Amino acid sequence: MLPDPWLDEDTVTAGLRPSTFPDRAQLLDLILSAIPSASTSGIVVVGERGSGKSHLLLSVKEGLPKTVDVRTFTGKPELKAIHFGALGAVSAGDVDEAVAPGLHVLRALTSTLGPADYLYTPHRGRRRNKRNVQPARPQLVLLVDDIHYIDPASLAVLLQLIPGFGATLVATAESRHPLPQDLYQLWEDGFLEQYFLPPFSFSEAHALCETVLGGHVQRRASSLLAAMSGFNVGLLCLAVNDARRAGFLVQTDGYWTIDARAHCHWPGVVEHVRVENFSRPPEERQALELIALAEPVALDVVERHFGQGAIEHLLANHDIRLLSGRPPLVRTSSWLRGEGTRLSVPHSRSMALRLGVEEPALTRETAPAMLRWMTWTIDCGLTLSDELLLAAAPAADRPSTAELARKAASAVTGAVHADEARLLRARALIAEGQVGEAAPELRQLAVLGGPLEVKVDAAHRLMALGLLGAVPHEAQSAEPELAGQDAGQGSRVTEDPAGLVTWNAREAERLLLSGAAPEALQRSSAAMDAIGADPGLEMFQPGVLLRHVMSLRFNLAWGLVDPLLDCPADYTLPMHLSACLDVARGYVQLSQGLPRAARATLEPVHAELRDAGLPPVRALAAALLAYSEALCGNPRQAMTRIEESLAAQESAGHVDPAGLLPQLSAVYVAAAHDQASGASRQLMALAEQLHAQGCFLLEAEVLSLMTLNPNSPAVDDLVIQRRLGAVAGAVHGPFGAALGTFAAALVENDPKTLETAGRSLSTDRQFAHAALCYSRAASGYEARTRSAASRRASVLVERLRSAFDSGMVPPLGWVPGRAGG
Repeated sequence: MLPDPWLDEDTVTAGLRPSTFPDRAQLLDLILSAIPSASTSGIVVVGERGSGKSHLLLSVKEGLPKTVDVRTFTGKPELKAIHFGALGAVSAGDVDEAVAPGLHVLRALTSTLGPADYLYTPHRGRRRNKRNVQPARPQLVLLVDDIHYIDPASLAVLLQLIPGFGATLVATAESRHPLPQDLYQLWEDGFLEQYFLPPFSFSEAHALCETVLGGHVQRRASSLLAAMSGFNVGLLCLAVNDARRAGFLVQTDGYWTIDARAHCHWPGVVEHVRVENFSRPPEERQALELIALAEPVALDVVERHFGQGAIEHLLANHDIRLLSGRPPLVRTSSWLRGEGTRLSVPHSRSMALRLGVEEPALTRETAPAMLRWMTWTIDCGLTLSDELLLAAAPAADRPSTAELARKAASAVTGAVHADEARLLRARALIAEGQVGEAAPELRQLAVLGGPLEVKVDAAHRLMALGLLGAVPHEAQSAEPELAGQDAGQGSRVTEDPAGLVTWNAREAERLLLSGAAPEALQRSSAAMDAIGADPGLEMFQPGVLLRHVMSLRFNLAWGLVDPLLDCPADYTLPMHLSACLDVARGYVQLSQGLPRAARATLEPVHAELRDAGLPPVRALAAALLAYSEALCGNPRQAMTRIEESLAAQESAGHVDPAGLLPQLSAVYVAAAHDQASGASRQLMALAEQLHAQGCFLLEAEVLSLMTLNPNSPAVDDLVIQRRLGAVAGAVHGPFGAALGTFAAALVENDPKTLETAGRSLSTDRQFAHAALCYSRAASGYEARTRSAASRRASVLVERLRSAFDSGMVPPLGWVPGRAGG
């Protein structure tokens, strides 16, 4: 199950924005370096609940040298991570009148501290004049978690240890609670340092997941886990360990990724949440259970059953949160806390709670937003009408609610609605990334399905999967009958929007292969615009997106590519759409000449595509990754990726080998093989094959890749350079013009012309081509003893190579000259 993160805008913004405070690693270094300082008596770290204060305190304890005497306390008894040592207030009946109350507190403190090895103990003996040398007392460090909860008497004794024993206090506190007055006074006197812990972010969650798992983690997996835990560090650590034990997190190709087929019961999280809820008053606990089992719930319903005071306290503690809109609704603060509460409620109490709360206004219109209530009703053994269950269909297309929609589909009992339930289940499987299991179901529904709406919907989804090569072309139902002619283009058009989108995508592919890049961009843009205007066509987005990005690339329209691929919250997307986004992003980076950045993008998605049921997409990802590895100087890894790409192509035997994705995969497989072997045999053979097919654009791509291989004899081959110029002339648009400039400069071999071509190519973000031009220009200037010009061109080459080696993608508008430097 891929849960709904249920993030509010403030949390998302906190997770995505760059922090103005020191990050956790820097803050840890600051604290560890300040503790031995004689000028520092105390350090307080203030942060929001769940921001990682306790985790930071434990890191401080681990980072201190063994020679330091460390004593740990906590203000909240339910926190088990740190040994409980807080002191309670002493009742008046227990106080001996002869002894001051502070002494009782001191006795309790010393009993908690326990004996220390360095305490002075006199040796027994008759001779009293022998002087015992007391060993040096190690530094005492007091680590106090949630110091705002500690009672004043205990805090007073703790603070007395600072001047009395030379102790250093390191404490944490929640930003929503005021600090004790004694700490404020210590801070005003200049003996206390205060740090603010920034909100936990996606990047820090990713680093924490990699630390806990001990390896590379996919961004999609770490961001999902961070969102599930509500950016709570402790909850995230529990969730990672639970997910690993349950197989929800699996390691594939060196990356930890999510297996949507696995089911995790979150035992560690459930136990933590159960203990936390047990300490609540009964009305708060029952209100929280109701909200978790049926969220979102109307606020007035919860207040009517459990009281306004309980709800206000839960809201103040951020255990639940209000949703915008009317009527006001409430839900749990994070998905994982809600899941922990749901799983910790016994069936008998769940049933009693369900029968004791009045039914909400459940209608066909509200059903998609009330899936939790519906599944709770089903789990309690109660029944709902088939019409209400099938009304949850819109929720089936989102990973966050796909499993709930499948539960609703499985509860449909009427034979009349069986096909609709099967379609609902297939849609949920696609959203969860199980395309291979959904395709046969769709194929049967498209051919044998009863209602016409079901047959048409299944046929459209087969067409969408067909654009990704997930189903054989002949298995897709025939497109609705085409009618009419487009007078301007002379192309067929259709009245069916889904058929029109498919035809535009296929036409864009055909035009690209023939070299008509601007015309292909018109077709792919029309398909993307249609998808954006009609939510019912979103199923076509992955397949159309890949072709649209390639059309933009061959038109050098980089300004339109970046916003299209900028999707940080990809855990909310269906897996096949997220994978296509990453493959397109890696393709764009590699086509700009940035192999290290492309490798970092493609490695995780290639691991995730292993069993996604999209063999052509995986073949392309492996081919791009193979060429990236070859350019990075890793020939062995490149050959491994080549074998994986070829194996994926063989498994996609039903896909037309003359299509854009298979052809592009073949281009990069050949380029990777020749780059790793230092030859040009495979690329040359492929160029001849593409020329015979009339694929001028890919032929030009192959010839340019041949000239970029420094170990290939084709670099200095005038025949190939002239052929590149001729083929580039047959390619329409900016890409053909850029390759023509590149080929003409290589043929002329004049340093000034090469330098000018390099500037033009770097403006077009053809950085690899520009680097070759600058390198040749520098050599030409040096041969003509023009040292200043040679140094200028060499500097440009070095700037480009440093960009290549950094693994970063330069921003739009960056050029290696003065304007971009």
